[in-house]
This record gives sequence, C-alpha cells and structure tokens, in this order.
Amino acid sequence: MTTGTDQRNLLEQALRELRAARRRLESVEQARREPIAVLGAGVRTPGGARDTEQFWQLLRDGVDTVAPLVNTVDGRRDGATTVATQPGKWAGLLPEVDGFDAEFFGIGAAEADHIDPQHRIVLELAWEAMEDAGLTAVELRERRVGVFLGIYGTDYLGLQSQDPQRITAYTAPGGAHSVAANRLSYLLDLRGPSVAVDTACSSSLVAVHLAVRALRAGDCDLALIGGVNVLLSPLSTLVTEKVLPLSPSGRCRTFDSDADGIVRAEGAGVLLLGRAADAETPGRRARAWIRGTAIGHNGRTNGLTAPNPLAQAGLLRAALTDGAVAETRVRYVEAHGTGTALGDPIEVEGIRAVYGHGEHPCAMGSVKTNFGHQEAAAGIIGLIKSILVLEHREVPPHLHLRRLNPEISLTGTRLTIPTVPTPLTADEDPVCAAVSSFGFGGANAHVVLEEARSAAVEPRDESDQPLILPISARGTDALRALAADYAERLTGVDTATAAELCAAAALHRDHHPVRRAAVGATPRELVRILRRPMLFGDTEVRRSTPRVAFVFSGQGTQWPGMARELLATEPVVRTVLTECDDIVRQVAGWSLLAELEAPAEQNRLARTEVAQTCIAAVQLGLDALWRSWGVQPHAVLGHSLGEIVALRSAGALSTRAMFELLSARAAVCEELASGGAMVSLSLPVAQVEEIVRPLAAEVDIAAVNGPRATVVSGAADAVAKVVAVAESLGAESRRLATEYAFHSPLLQDAADRLGAGLPLPDRAEVPVYSTVTGDRLDLAGLTTDHWVRNLRDRVQFRTAVESAARAGITTFLELGPHPALLRSIGETLDALDIPHRSVASLHRDRPRQRFDALAALYEDGAAVRWSAVVPAPKNWVALPKYPWQHRRHWLEWLADEPVDVAAAAPVAVVALPRAERISVLTAYIRERLATALGLTDPSEVPEHLPVQDLGLDSLVIVELKNQAEADLGVPVPLAALLAGGPPGDLARAIVDALEQPEGPVSDSEPMERAS
Repeated sequence: MTTGTDQRNLLEQALRELRAARRRLESVEQARREPIAVLGAGVRTPGGARDTEQFWQLLRDGVDTVAPLVNTVDGRRDGATTVATQPGKWAGLLPEVDGFDAEFFGIGAAEADHIDPQHRIVLELAWEAMEDAGLTAVELRERRVGVFLGIYGTDYLGLQSQDPQRITAYTAPGGAHSVAANRLSYLLDLRGPSVAVDTACSSSLVAVHLAVRALRAGDCDLALIGGVNVLLSPLSTLVTEKVLPLSPSGRCRTFDSDADGIVRAEGAGVLLLGRAADAETPGRRARAWIRGTAIGHNGRTNGLTAPNPLAQAGLLRAALTDGAVAETRVRYVEAHGTGTALGDPIEVEGIRAVYGHGEHPCAMGSVKTNFGHQEAAAGIIGLIKSILVLEHREVPPHLHLRRLNPEISLTGTRLTIPTVPTPLTADEDPVCAAVSSFGFGGANAHVVLEEARSAAVEPRDESDQPLILPISARGTDALRALAADYAERLTGVDTATAAELCAAAALHRDHHPVRRAAVGATPRELVRILRRPMLFGDTEVRRSTPRVAFVFSGQGTQWPGMARELLATEPVVRTVLTECDDIVRQVAGWSLLAELEAPAEQNRLARTEVAQTCIAAVQLGLDALWRSWGVQPHAVLGHSLGEIVALRSAGALSTRAMFELLSARAAVCEELASGGAMVSLSLPVAQVEEIVRPLAAEVDIAAVNGPRATVVSGAADAVAKVVAVAESLGAESRRLATEYAFHSPLLQDAADRLGAGLPLPDRAEVPVYSTVTGDRLDLAGLTTDHWVRNLRDRVQFRTAVESAARAGITTFLELGPHPALLRSIGETLDALDIPHRSVASLHRDRPRQRFDALAALYEDGAAVRWSAVVPAPKNWVALPKYPWQHRRHWLEWLADEPVDVAAAAPVAVVALPRAERISVLTAYIRERLATALGLTDPSEVPEHLPVQDLGLDSLVIVELKNQAEADLGVPVPLAALLAGGPPGDLARAIVDALEQPEGPVSDSEPMERAS
C-alpha cells in the first residue's frame, strides 16, 4: 500500500529527473549554438600573398592581380620557360605551383613529383595555420582533429592520364580528392574526420559548415578546414567556358553594369578551428568567431546552374538563426559576386531582403574583383578576407565598379559598396560579417562571423633569467632563414616583449631535428648571436635524442654562495634543498640552508663534512631541476663523493642514507686525512706511478681523470716532492682547494673507522658507472667494502667515462657547483675518437651557465620540457612562420608529346647467369631506393641495411615493384619486397621466385596488406 510519504518521494524524484533532462537539453542546445574560434590561418593568393598580412595589404591597396592566362602544364610561373598564352583568356595565377618542401613532410622525390600541387599547397598551409594558432603537431596528435577540405580541380591528374603507360602507384593517391585531406591527416597523425568536399564553387565554405557541425557534435576537438584551386590544363578552362561565361574583358566586374562573366583564378586558404577554451589559453587568441553556418540548395529552378533568390535569402536567414545573430549586427557582407549580369542582381536581391534594413551601414564586396573566381577556394578566401575586415575594422576597396548594374537597387537600404578603404561602423556590441559561396550546381553556403575582442595583457615582469630562444628546422638552410627572420623580429623590441617571443617560440612551435638555441641577457644580444655566420657551421640533422649521463663531481668544486641564485629563482631547487635541510639537521645537527646562504666570510666550506654535504645537496637540487626540464639521465656516474650522490640519483639510496654515508665518510677524513695535500698533474698515469713508487708509504695516485690528468694525494711534504719531479719533466701542476688527502695512504685505516653498519644501495633505476671499479656497478654483490674503496682507492674516472661512452652515452652533463671534469671527459673521449658532448650545470663566474647547458642539450636533440623552463606568454605573439625550402617537383614529361614506353627494350636479366642476375638486380634495387629517398648516389644506400629500416612506406614498395617489372621485364614478387631485408637479399629472393617451375608466388595477399 502506497503512503502519502511514498507518493511525495516519487513526485520529488520525478521532478529531479525532469529538471536533469531539461538541463541536458539546454546543454545540447547550447553546444549546438556554440561559437567556434578561428585560431589560425594560412593563405596563398595571386599577387604573391603568402600570409594574411600580405593578403590584407593587397586588398587594402586595391591590387588587381589578374593577368593573361598562360599554358602552365610545365608548372613554371617564373618566366624561366616560354609559355603559350591562351588567346582571350585571363586568370589570377599563383606565382609558384611547382615548388614543394617534400623533405619537411618526409615525402620522397619520386612520390612528390606525382602529388597534385593542390595537395602540396594544402600541406604547407595547414602547417602555417597551425603555427599561426600557436599549436604544435605534438598537441594536435593528442587531440581529435578533423580535416575538411574543399577541392574539385583535377588538372594534374588529367594531364598524367594522357599517357597511360606512365601511370604509377603514386598516380591515384597523388590526384585523388579524398587523399588531399587524408594525406594531411596521415602526415600529422590526426584521428578525427578526414573529408574532401566537392560542391563546386562553394566547396570550401561547405567544408567550414561541416567542420563547425563536427566540432559542436563532439566529433572532433579541433578542425583544419580550407580550400584550394590550381589551374594547369587548357582543357579545364575549355570545359569551364562551355557552362559558365568567361569574361571577355578579363575582370570580375561584380555589381557593375559592364559585368560580363567570371575570370578563373587560383588560390588556397586553410584555417584551424577550435572551441572557446582553445582561444582563451594564455598565449593564444581567436582571430574571429564563427557564430552561424548554413548550407542548402537552390532546388528546382529554371536550370541546374540558375540561381534562386528565395533560396539564397532563406540560406542567409538560416545561418543567422544558427548563430542567434540579429541581421542588424552584420556590418559587412562578402558576396559570392562572380560578376555576371544575371547572378549579381539575384544575389543582391537576397542580401537586400535579409541585411538591407537597419540603422548602421552594411558594406558589400567581393574578393573576386581582386583575384578572379578561385572556385573551390573562393569561399575560404572570402572568409579570410572577412576575418581581416573585422580585425582591422576596415573594408578594403571593391574594384572595377564604375556604374552599378541597373538591375541592382540599393535605394532605401543600409547597403553600400565602398570603392575606397572605409572604416567599419561599430558600436558597443561586437560586430559581425557574413560570407556567401554558391556552387554552380546549386549547392550554397553562408557563414556568419563575429569579431573577436580581447584586451592585451601586460607582458610578464622582467626577471633575472636570461632570454633563451630555441629555433629549429628540418635542414640547415631553413634554420639559417629562420634565424634571420627571428633576428628581424627581435630588432628594436624591449626585453619584456622579447621574453614573450622567446616563450612563444619554446612553447608554441614544434622542435625539429636541426636546432640552435640563443641565450642572451638582452634582445640585442640575441640578435647578434642569430646573425653570426658560424652559428650554422656544423649544424646537422639529429636523428635521435642524446643519451645523457649525469656526472656528479667531487669535493673542491664548492664556493661561497654557490646555491644562492638557484634558491632565489628555481622553486624546484628550493624545495629539494629545504627537504635536505630537514634531514641534515637530524643527521648532522646543523642547517644546510644557513651554510649555503652564509656570506663568504662566515661560511664553513673549508670543513670536509660541510663542503661535501653542501655539494651533495646542490647536486640533488640540480638533478631535480634537470629532470623537471625534461632531461632524464640514461646513466649516472660520480667522482669520489659524487658516486654516492649518483646512487641517490639512480634511486639506489634514500636521501637520508646518502647524508648519513657522507657524514660517516667525512668524519673519517677529518680524523685521518687532515693536513694532507692533493695536486693534479698533466701527466699520464704510468709516468706518475713511476714518480710516486719510492714514496708509496706517504703518497699515492688519488684519481685518474683523463689521459694526461692524474691526481696525487698524501702527506704534504711527499706530495711536494712528487710535484717537483713532475714539473722537471715539463708537467703542469695544480693544487686542489683542500687540506685533506683523500684517496691516499693516510686513509689506510678507513675500514676500521667506517664500520659495518653503512647503508647499501638497492636496485638502481638507471645504470651506475662506478669510479671505484671503472665499469657498470653490480649492486647485487655489493658490500660495505665498496665504501672503503670509494674513500681510499684511486678514482677510476677515466675508465668509467670510457665504459659509459662505449655503452652508448653521448652526452655528459656535470652536476656540481663548478665544472671540474669537462676537460678530462673531452680528452678521454677525443683520444678514443668517440663523438660526444660535455656540459656543466653551474659556473661560479657565469650565472646563466645552466641555460647555456640547456641550450647545448636542446641543440643535441634533447626533449626539453619548455613549460618548466619559461612561463607561458600572456599574449599571442606573431612568430616567423616556417621558411619552406622549395625544390621543383613536377613530372617533366607532361609538357612533352606522349611516348610509347612499352616499346622501350627492358634489361634482359632472365638470360643472365644466376650470380650476374643477383648483381644486376641488387644494383637496380639500390638505384631505385636512392631515388625514393631523394639521394643522388645509389652508393649512399647501405648495402647491408634492411629496406624496412629506411623508413619507406608500403606505397613506395609497391611502386618499386611496378618500376622493376617495367624496367627489367621480369615479374617481381611483392611478398619478397614487403618482407624486407638488404638489397642483396631482395635480389636473391626475386631470382629464387623466378626459378620456381610454377613461376613467382601470387601477389594478391601481400597486395592486400600493402593497401
């Protein structure tokens, strides 16, 4: 039986569920109308605009870029060859379509030659849009990113189809519309939707609509959208003029009484879209907001290509409704505006019906008057123009308007057509712009934009941290060009602005294999560094990250105030040293921080216990700092006391155990080794052994640091005698800053004093190279005798360094208050002819040493965590874009008469003896691999390196099969190629297959895998 209380509870539960459902619906509705941020842009237009700044300048200056249309089947636009003008035809052409930086994208020369220049332009513009947005390829890989691309031209593919004998495995993917989008997703490793859109002239704006819908629906987090159009074939122009009127006067005279047709044009644009959170991240911004979009069709009119004013007006209203934008807020309309006597009045009729009423003027214009009709790219170019109108609050002049088309009436409306630069009318609310793009088959699109208002934030306060600017590229020439661009950008700026720029370069740019990093106190110093020719003298591609060893120095590197600057500026170091201070108070009864911060006249660094404890603590702080910066050790080694810190760094000792061990060790030294001396001699160890042998009871070799760096230690008088003999042999000597004779006969009784209760290391996280044994340390069999030897025996530093280098360590990073071991490391490895890098973390006379060291490691390829090094820029910063290193990529035979390739005689390898067959096939395979890799000399392809290690994808392998069969006249089993192996093994596998009675194996299964 249900009680009144039960009924009330049920009613309350139902109300809660109803309210929750209502909130969900509101959330869905809010997401459906969410403004989408335009984060970045890349653009190419006739007239040579290669970025939005140059594009805007062309627009504002009223530049007409249309010129006579020329036959460009050879891809040349630089006047280097004679090209035939198509009589009576005009076009807006890009200055370059045959150049491409294939190496940047890891594409082989042969494949790049087959890729439609439209695809290649999109790849570069997508990267530029990403850079303009301040997003890296790494960040895009971590998000779900969609690609939506408007494209319909097929000129390059059509030219290739003229000679079927020359079609290769690269032909279809090089020309397919789908692959234009898919290749971008593939190369950037993007996992969101990847869609090519063909609705003719509205293609790119329809792509915008689809991307906005995908972002609002959660199908992707970011979207690269755009359009591209390139004109190569006279045939495509012939096809176009059969259905659309080409202007005899050679200009798109949009809205003018003399409008007589379209002018074909090239162009491309790519935008990166995201959500509000992406635009509101410090250092990034929205260039504009996409508030509403709509797509539709004219429906059944009096012809497939005829416009429909009612449908167009309905489309405009749908986009306004989608963005919840009042039509009176729109102050600029970028019309489709092809410049036809029929189309222009119909379009204006729709614009007038929707946008014609209101208080503030609303300007109209069409970018086609500057460049011509860019077809698949028309919508995106118009959209980028509208974004710039909002950014600059100005409408550029509309060209070629002398007398308004008599079928167009603006009387009684707020619509204007400025023919000079005109300020955009604005009020308190953000103003809007609208863009139309109509397909000649009736598929139309409209987008409503809103200006992005954001107040600039004051740059961060100047600090004592130097400016550090990392720059990188895929090749030396690009790096050199990039350095020049950064030098120009830094010239004349203040330090705060330079700091923002450096931070943006570190955090908002990808870090490529060829690198340099400039460190300076002022922008002027950075400019001087960037303009040094020797900065690029030995730059080379770093194909792998460095394998770093942390090297912990021993006593003698301490100096008053050695951690003062670190404590003041590096929170990571202060945290570690504060933790160490608590432990030292418990273990030793004194304050570590007090000693580190004491003035020179009050510190106690002359005492072994204080010195070694302070050095170890500073080293732990540096260890934490480098790790926070992303530099992780692949191995550790330490000199004398440094080995104990190295074990702590490797996770084999606790911090408390380290300090307890150091304290016990120091007590023994204070008792047994005081009053001694240590001197470094520039002699080989063998010579020094001869000198000390007569005095073995009082002096001994304390350390072998390098080929000619040997340290002696013992009673002061005995050490002086050894030094006198060494100097008589021409050796240089340097007395170490200590009154204790470490690693000398004075410590003969160290075992009894140290005792048996010392901590032993546990399992290490990275290899430890011991300067006691000179080799990798085996922790399993370690006893406390190791600590005795660590204190008494000679330090085998040279041997430990050699062992680490032979095990693959390439970079030695010294952790200590002052460099003491770099020269020895260098001399040791130079003697073995082992390439290496050695850098110091701190230097008593160079406050910025750690940043210089970081720059060196970055240049070597270290994966620096820049977010821990520099604070994020507060504002968006305009950085130089990547300087593409274009090489001509074109199928040169396109301009020739078709040839009968089948008539060419293949190399007759079948009739050759087996050994010669293998030799010929091996040489051939190496030659084709060299071509695929972009190498000029086949000998550069390693003879014994497996093909799969060359980084070639399956498409390249399939094309190698096709070329081999065409050139050699023999069937080549694809399975043998896909299986990999060195070129000689592949040749033998092919010969084996040919010698089988039933012939080569079926290729159907391997071909499916290759696909």
